[in-house]
Amino acid sequence: MILERVWEAVKWVLRYIKDTIDVGLVFEKESTGKQECIGYVDSDYAGDLDKCRSTMGYVFTLSQAPISWRSILQSTVTLSIIEAKYLAMMEDMKEAIWLQGLLDDLWIEQDLLKINCDSMSAIYLAKNKVYHARTKHIDVHFAREILDEGDY
Repeated sequence: MILERVWEAVKWVLRYIKDTIDVGLVFEKESTGKQECIGYVDSDYAGDLDKCRSTMGYVFTLSQAPISWRSILQSTVTLSIIEAKYLAMMEDMKEAIWLQGLLDDLWIEQDLLKINCDSMSAIYLAKNKVYHARTKHIDVHFAREILDEGDY
């Protein structure tokens, strides 16, 4: 009985492989001759109704093919949509730093690794060096240090 189920599963896997043999990712150089790595990040606000936590996600593409992605509940409860998007942007920046090192190890030339975020408020919070009473609970030092280095 168990062997029959295993055999059916093996046949299903082999049929799947046979039918998708021509499916894959294609990495092509841009017209500039370089492969461009771009990150996209987004977050909702308190999407988890049980714990009031936000869901964040990001995807990185290399020459328009996805190479790294993640979607997860944030570890802390955020107090605003700006904070939720800002924290998602920080996770994205950490992944970007790791990817930059990986691409360097693979000898893939990168001028700049781009990150796209749809919240101008979160971007402004990361770039603005002025203290604000409403955002004093958000640790913005990591983002500002990365942005000041000019690599992103």
